[in-house]
Amino acid sequence: MSCCNPVLTLTASAVLAALAGGAFAEPEIPCRTARFVVPYGAGGGSDLQARVIADAYNRLGYEPQLQVINITGQGGNKGASEVRAADPDGCTLLFQHEAILASYLTGRVDFSWDAFKPVAMTNVEPAIFAASPNAPFDDLDGLFSYTRDHPGEVLAAASMGSNTHFILLQLQNELGVTFNIIGYEGGRERVTALLSDTVQLGQVGESDAKQYFPDQLKALAIFADTRSTTLPDVPTAIEQGHDIEIYVTRGVLLPAGAPDEVAALYEERIAKSLEDPAAIEALIRMGNAVRFRDGATYAAWWADQAQQWEQVARDIGIYMVQ
Repeated sequence: MSCCNPVLTLTASAVLAALAGGAFAEPEIPCRTARFVVPYGAGGGSDLQARVIADAYNRLGYEPQLQVINITGQGGNKGASEVRAADPDGCTLLFQHEAILASYLTGRVDFSWDAFKPVAMTNVEPAIFAASPNAPFDDLDGLFSYTRDHPGEVLAAASMGSNTHFILLQLQNELGVTFNIIGYEGGRERVTALLSDTVQLGQVGESDAKQYFPDQLKALAIFADTRSTTLPDVPTAIEQGHDIEIYVTRGVLLPAGAPDEVAALYEERIAKSLEDPAAIEALIRMGNAVRFRDGATYAAWWADQAQQWEQVARDIGIYMVQ
């Protein structure tokens, strides 16, 4: 699916249909404002995307309204842990990506995606990889050739035990090469290491790519099926002969004990929010595509992703489930 052509799949929330005269019986949510927890700092990709979705939601006049709350620390685990422990009454939601799986599989936390009730997948962001200014390769083929001939010599930045770590491992496995992976706390630290030639390879977000390509960092590839409209000069991996697509997938979750009717209510409301043209345009500008999936489909995606990443973790010896 193209990173540049948003796809919206809407489903009816039948559990909300009441029998009395065909009226719509909404569940009671005991708050006027619900916490929409982003487990990362303000100004990052997850934060900006959550605010776009929350603003579109709030413009529809729903109650409770959504208020984005940043709970930072432990690579996203602190915020996720707080949502997991929250009262499952619909007043606390989580906006998160695959970091839940990475933290669980590497033993950093003792819970996985099934500690939450998936509400809806919202958007996807294709992975973009960059090389440092003096890296001995300029494109994906060059990276493949150099790393094949110099196994373990390319220093690659990742936040250890996070989704960026597993995405880097996925790239390593897809190319059949070996990187020397160096740990950094977050995206800003990884980009700084790239800019200073401390490492030669790293994943970058859309905003960093627009800021540093092509003068300060080398664009290796975007791992989507088409080029980005906001980064039209960055070739896809597929164009370079490597049939690889890698996405960061974000969505909304509730604590696991949340009632089905509360999850269904939010599912329907998130779907309507993602029809907002301003929200769609804003997400595209950030290098994302709207990809709504209902709660059941989103849960199935989590289960499949968990199985794939567990195999990766076992294969390379970092499977440390508590």
